[in-house]
Amino acid sequence: MHVADTHLGFSAYRKVCEDDSQYRGLNQREVDTYRSFEAFVDRVLELRPDAVLHSGDLFDTVRPSNRALSFALEQFVRLSDAGIPTVVIAGNHSTPRLRETGSAFRLFEHLKGIHPVYRGSYEQLVIGDLTVHAVPHSEGDGFKEQLPLIERCPETRYNVAMLHAGIVGFSEFRMNEFNEQLVESCFLKEDLDYIALGHYHQKYDVTRNACYSGSTEHFSFAEAGQPKGFFHIDLGSGKREFIELPTRPMVDLGPVDAHGMDPASLRTELESLLSQDLEGKIARLVVKNVPRTLYVTVDFKRLRELASAAVHFEPKFEVSQDHVSVQSGSATLSSLEEEFVSFLDRYPVGNVDKDALKLQGLDYLKRGLEGSG
Repeated sequence: MHVADTHLGFSAYRKVCEDDSQYRGLNQREVDTYRSFEAFVDRVLELRPDAVLHSGDLFDTVRPSNRALSFALEQFVRLSDAGIPTVVIAGNHSTPRLRETGSAFRLFEHLKGIHPVYRGSYEQLVIGDLTVHAVPHSEGDGFKEQLPLIERCPETRYNVAMLHAGIVGFSEFRMNEFNEQLVESCFLKEDLDYIALGHYHQKYDVTRNACYSGSTEHFSFAEAGQPKGFFHIDLGSGKREFIELPTRPMVDLGPVDAHGMDPASLRTELESLLSQDLEGKIARLVVKNVPRTLYVTVDFKRLRELASAAVHFEPKFEVSQDHVSVQSGSATLSSLEEEFVSFLDRYPVGNVDKDALKLQGLDYLKRGLEGSG
């Protein structure tokens, strides 16, 4: 089994889990990461593979919470008790910049059959007739120095490499994170039976024998609509099957092009999009080319009411003025603009064109927020 990017402990938005499970009261997105990984372990125990390879970013942070650590330990104990060897390498989210910080992976070293590789250097492990060439994330040039050590071992029938990195020359495999590592394609050696890649969150066959399994949950709207899961690989035949996991649905509504629309037609279009079933989903509504005079008429309270069944709803408007487009989709920017417009609608203003004042105020907000970084 090849899995990666589980990001245990990840949290986002303000929604908390409200069911009667052990997770009640916790951040819902954190709970989602636990449930998807637990579902993965359930399938592993059902299918009984010869080995499990986790290609990095087990946790979302270098210092995971006690809850995330406890959960991961429970799941690895299940694999250990079942006698299923498991190799997990450190990804960039799990690797401290300073060595003295220590690693949470040390907690798993005492578990029989669980092999954490996290010290920043290449390790070779033999599991039956399989040699695993594990290269964890490391800071600086350490990662690149380890790559030439990956050489097929003739003493075992199968050879598999594990890497957590983007690929040089392919921008789509980069996550644009400050400490991500890149591997040159020449190190994706064709004489290996398989190369289990982690870091890129979408499943993807890079070469005949090198694949990203993707993440086990949706972590950004760039991943909306993507299937999430893991690979089940038969090294003898070369066949691999992608097994999908149950995840929190993430949907992008639109985009809507508001150019030429009046307030009534825009309202009708947006309400139509929000009339679909959003129960339990994470939804973003994208609206482009919105003139400021039209933007100030948007009833955000009504939009949120229509999307109230969603776990999270994010309106993203691209406001344009004088042929200049401004992204106003962040929660902070949208919230401040809404508060300003709402305040001005309620506040009595004499001898001033209120619509002109709205436009001027929105412009000041934009410039002030951009100046503050």
